[in-house]
Amino acid sequence: MNLLVLRPIARVMLALGMVSVSVLAPLANAQQGMPNPIAGPNPLTTTLSIFRSNMQDKIMKSADALPESKYSYRPTKDVRSFGEILNHVADISYTLCSNVKGEANPISATAKVSKTEIMAYLKGSFDYCDGVYSGFTDAHLNDPADFFGVKTNKMFILTQVGNHDALHYGNLVTYMRLNGLEPSGGWF
Repeated sequence: MNLLVLRPIARVMLALGMVSVSVLAPLANAQQGMPNPIAGPNPLTTTLSIFRSNMQDKIMKSADALPESKYSYRPTKDVRSFGEILNHVADISYTLCSNVKGEANPISATAKVSKTEIMAYLKGSFDYCDGVYSGFTDAHLNDPADFFGVKTNKMFILTQVGNHDALHYGNLVTYMRLNGLEPSGGWF
């Protein structure tokens, strides 16, 4: 081929390469800040814990952001209020995590009313689950467990903790937006 024909093609390719690098470099840098569950000895348990921890952080930020006067807010009469959702999340966290730990639920489910009480109850349930996840290994994921009368394994229960949190975080986001508040973001 003629050098005069190749020169414009080379310029275009060089420009495309530079654009690609400028677009892809920030994405690569963003991934560096993300947790890497495969780096440790228990990648499956770590993955479940990262997801759960992220959801619980978002729930706590939502609980903190909404004024106490809005804790009784419910978009329709047929759904839980904001405060009732938070109590429910804490109740289920205690229930599921005590199941995985193989012990009786350490707390009796009594609804908390004030924002301070609800946030303390929620934080207590999340701290309790932290203790369960931090001492858990992949080797025990297939150990038998009971999910409200259904025989399953502990991985299923641990998955449901994060799943349940994510489900109700979606409710909280809607309630916050209906009250003119922006929910917490995060890296996922």
